[in-house]
Amino acid sequence: MTNKPLPRKQRVENRGYQYSRKEIDKTKDISITLEDIDSAILFYFDSVIKPSVEENGENIKVPVLYGSVERWKSILRDGYLRDKKRQIITPLIVFKRTTISLDEMVPQDKLDANNPNQFYPLQKKYSQVNRYDNLTAQVGAVPQREFYNVTFPDYVTVSYEFIVWTSYIRQMNTIVERVNYADGAYWGNPDKMRFRSKVESFEDATEVSDVERLVRTNFEVSLNGYLISEKGNENKSTTEKFITPKTVKFINEVVTENV
Repeated sequence: MTNKPLPRKQRVENRGYQYSRKEIDKTKDISITLEDIDSAILFYFDSVIKPSVEENGENIKVPVLYGSVERWKSILRDGYLRDKKRQIITPLIVFKRTTISLDEMVPQDKLDANNPNQFYPLQKKYSQVNRYDNLTAQVGAVPQREFYNVTFPDYVTVSYEFIVWTSYIRQMNTIVERVNYADGAYWGNPDKMRFRSKVESFEDATEVSDVERLVRTNFEVSLNGYLISEKGNENKSTTEKFITPKTVKFINEVVTENV
């Protein structure tokens, strides 16, 4: 009975991949979640678009809310949203994530999602182990460099449904014009991440009853985003750290054969 030879990865261990990250390293694993994309929309509306309307000579900021399950159920049932005092909230903007689909325009392949083989290498600028002094120069040591391998993201197209309520058509026109002007821009926080937007056509859905008159507009927005899970399958980290060798030695061997 013969034993099969071990794979090369098991025969030769790279000690650079055995560096512990628990005590010294405070670098967080890179992750981009659906919540980050949702937050990018809220940030862009609050900080860039800044929807507001004129009412009774005052400039009123239009609140933007994410449509949770309870809110969206109330909107589908009543056609509007009420506050704690049972008063209709107007003006108001509510949005909800509807679909998530892979972006076929961007090729992507991790080769194996359970064991990714393609990464983005990133080098850390400064490290505690990256020290270089006279002693290391005399012994021939070179500064160590720290690298992080981040698995390839999944490029996706995330679609959202928006509903806008105002009391007057003039107020609605102001909001629609501002949103339409932002079409094609990169929505999100410049200090974090931004995603390219595409605003679809606006649909007038004004509701008139004997009691209330609400001006309503529906539209859809799609964002070209990317996702990196905090943990991969089998609870594996999607960010892998390794360090370069501290010393490199070359050994010359001469073999002579007696004749």
